[in-house]
Amino acid sequence: MKKPITVTKLPLCLSALALAIASTMSYADGYGIQSANRDKLKLDAWECKRCTHTTGTKGDIGLGVAQNDGDDTHFGNTSGTDKDGTVVYVNANVNHKTNSGYRTDVDADRLGLDNGSASITTGRPGQYEIFAAYRGIARYDSNQALSPYQYQADQYQLPTQWQTGATTSQMSELSASLNANELAIKRDRYNLEGKYQGTFYKAEIGYQHEQREGKRAFSANLLTNSAMLAQQVDDSTDEVSAKLYFKGDNWLAGINAQLSEYKNDQQAVNWQSAFTPTFGAAYYGQSAVAPDNKAYRIAGHSQFSADGQQVIMHLGFTRMTQDQNYLPATINGPSPMLPAEDLTGQVDMIEMKLNYSGRVTREFSLRASYDYRDRDNKSELNAYPQVVTDSYYSGTATNLEYDRTKQQAKLGAKYRFTRATNLDVGYAYEHNNYSDLDRETLKESSLFARFNYRISSTWHLWLKAEAAERTGSDYLAVTTTASQSNPLMRKSYLADRERQRYGLYTSYSQGAFSVTANLHKQQDDYNDTLIGLTDINTQGYDLSIQYAVNADLHLNAYLNQDWRDSEQAGSSNFAGPNWFTNSEDNSTLVGAGIGYQNLMDKKLKLGLDYTYSDGQSDTEVSQGFSSPYGSYYSTQHNVNAFADYQMSETIGLRFDWIFEQYQDADWANNGLSVDSIPNVLTFGSLSHDYSAHYFGLTLSYKL
Repeated sequence: MKKPITVTKLPLCLSALALAIASTMSYADGYGIQSANRDKLKLDAWECKRCTHTTGTKGDIGLGVAQNDGDDTHFGNTSGTDKDGTVVYVNANVNHKTNSGYRTDVDADRLGLDNGSASITTGRPGQYEIFAAYRGIARYDSNQALSPYQYQADQYQLPTQWQTGATTSQMSELSASLNANELAIKRDRYNLEGKYQGTFYKAEIGYQHEQREGKRAFSANLLTNSAMLAQQVDDSTDEVSAKLYFKGDNWLAGINAQLSEYKNDQQAVNWQSAFTPTFGAAYYGQSAVAPDNKAYRIAGHSQFSADGQQVIMHLGFTRMTQDQNYLPATINGPSPMLPAEDLTGQVDMIEMKLNYSGRVTREFSLRASYDYRDRDNKSELNAYPQVVTDSYYSGTATNLEYDRTKQQAKLGAKYRFTRATNLDVGYAYEHNNYSDLDRETLKESSLFARFNYRISSTWHLWLKAEAAERTGSDYLAVTTTASQSNPLMRKSYLADRERQRYGLYTSYSQGAFSVTANLHKQQDDYNDTLIGLTDINTQGYDLSIQYAVNADLHLNAYLNQDWRDSEQAGSSNFAGPNWFTNSEDNSTLVGAGIGYQNLMDKKLKLGLDYTYSDGQSDTEVSQGFSSPYGSYYSTQHNVNAFADYQMSETIGLRFDWIFEQYQDADWANNGLSVDSIPNVLTFGSLSHDYSAHYFGLTLSYKL
């Protein structure tokens, strides 16, 4: 959204002088600019020789074919597809202009792959436009999730020859019944938008439809036994939005509204138990999925500015509803009576923002803001029967509201000492009121200062420090849960905390060479916590360099490292702390790239990028003696290279190569087989260890 132009009023003496001059000129007949003699002016010389107003169709379109290594579908997060073998895609970047100002733009990026996209924009820029787009979004986890289950007739069923067992080792048909499942989620997102702009107003309307399909991990539990399922995902979200804004001299005001509806084509997760029932006849299980729901939002926005001052106001209201019918409390034996057919859920949210910024003097400026947000759960409160893991009745529990009111106020000031130095300081206060949590109120105050110093025209430096403290009302462990909490335990998001944060940033740019670097450190101390998270210490740095050797050869490199250490205390006897955990996490990211163009009579362009990333976590638990966890890490080498050759004025050929070497490990399931745990039927090990290639060839035609 463009800000309105600020008109600064002239001082009184200058305004009077300007008025006097204007009055004098109005009476000096014949000397006004409207009376100037322009007969001898050579207007042709004023024509802009470099300004071009091209019409017609320009751009390029391309047809590509690629060979993708899809043995491990995790590589698809880099290549854009999980297909193993040949894939075809389309690229396009075309625009069409007419003498009347009408313009159409068509873009496509690897359309045909799971992560491809395409869009078309048509209309008269600055007056009206219509926009339509498609984008594919995919996330691949693994294609080696082993399971004997097959999804048939809306149910996860076992083979007809299946033999149940009290433990996984007693399932005689397990090995012969295993199938590999792909855990991946694919989204298809469609957008349609229209815009119209008048002299003093602007209107927009939009529609978005997103379809999501795939499979994800789901734990199906019956009493003490559990089986991992590749849960089907098949849902959609539709959103409609509209905006109307008006503008005038130094002001802007408008209203916008959104309507969203979520539909889940899966009504429940139903499965056949692979285990012999512990007691009773629990041969099948059922679990709820995300219910259909709706939400709408309406908001108003206004902005005023004058004399270097600006005020922005925002007010919004959101309502979320859900009334899908309940499933029975259990399908194993008589189901307890439910208190209602559906939740009749309704949550209302109100938000209000007020921002002010202004320049008091040429050197001194102020800013202030107030943010109010209220969440009010108006759903019916009922006592619902609790059937643990679809097996036995354990009484009733009442759904809670979890209301929240948040208020935040900020005040900041900036003072410029010289052209090269300035100081920016700020204070923030946040107050939260909760219901049904261990604390009724939570408040946090923070103060920061940032000193900026431009050492020279090429060298810039800033230093920032921040301190924050969080406190609140008395901590009273909730009693509405089935299992009681240790009264000494403090949840990290509600606990008292002292935070210190420091940052140092510098940048240098001289001609073709530029470099940026920063250091950051943060210390979180949960000083009143005996059981729970007690300390977090993070630190790291970033470094990046760019160098243009000449107009055709460009180099870049970067390095990032971060470390995070955390400490936690626990209790195994519902008393004081008697075991302690220390976790050390670190990550490294290194990259370098080179770009070379205008080779071979300015027909060839080359590019090469290399990235190395490594992340690992080491956790050690001590309770009299130390017990370190196993390996938890991921390592990735990635090479991305291309060669773009212009065969003629209209024909181009581009070759792309992607290579990735990836390895990870998770001590929780590394080396795990499907029957390693007696009462849990797992997917087996889902770790990755692969080297994969992607080769692409694109033939393009320039219009």
